[in-house]
Amino acid sequence: MANTNSPFGFRQYYGGSGGAPTFAQSTRLIASTNSTPIYSGDPVMPVISTANGYITQGAAGTTTLAGIFVGCKYLSVSQKRTVWNSYWPGSDASGDIEAYIIDDPNAQFEVMGTSTTFNITGTLTTVTSSKVGQYAQFAIGTGDANTGQSGAYLDTANTTATFPFIVRGLIAAPPGAPGADPTTAYNKVIVGFNNEWLRSNGAGPTGIS
Repeated sequence: MANTNSPFGFRQYYGGSGGAPTFAQSTRLIASTNSTPIYSGDPVMPVISTANGYITQGAAGTTTLAGIFVGCKYLSVSQKRTVWNSYWPGSDASGDIEAYIIDDPNAQFEVMGTSTTFNITGTLTTVTSSKVGQYAQFAIGTGDANTGQSGAYLDTANTTATFPFIVRGLIAAPPGAPGADPTTAYNKVIVGFNNEWLRSNGAGPTGIS
């Protein structure tokens, strides 16, 4: 089956530090006045103007990431009860939203590449001609309000050391599965954090060791 252009955001591939994936989650806050939806699998950024743990949906650039959003809890105004949701819809909360993010600096993620940027020229034996080891930028895409799933994907890769991710590998199994053909566009890529708040050494991103 051919790869399909169906972005799904950043899906945890490796939990980091040898633990279960949920061990890598932290709790942050979304302001109830934040009207921008945040979908499960979206990169998120810290709100630099405050020091109270607020996050917002990530924007492509060289801004340090806070992590990957995976869900939230809030007091719903319309339902008059606490709601656990896979995404923040942008409204309906009384007070701050409790957000869950993956911010383990060693976590790795599965994400869709775009165009021909992240696939291999020729066959798997030419993996050195791919973008493995380079830094990667993302595009936020369009999330799905029905499923709460992110529409983010990798957009480009090069040697820009302040990009938020670094390419760790390409997915080639199971053979024939959507996204598992690394020789064509829209293949699945494995990435790790690069420019992320827990990886800062005071002089910029440290990159994946």
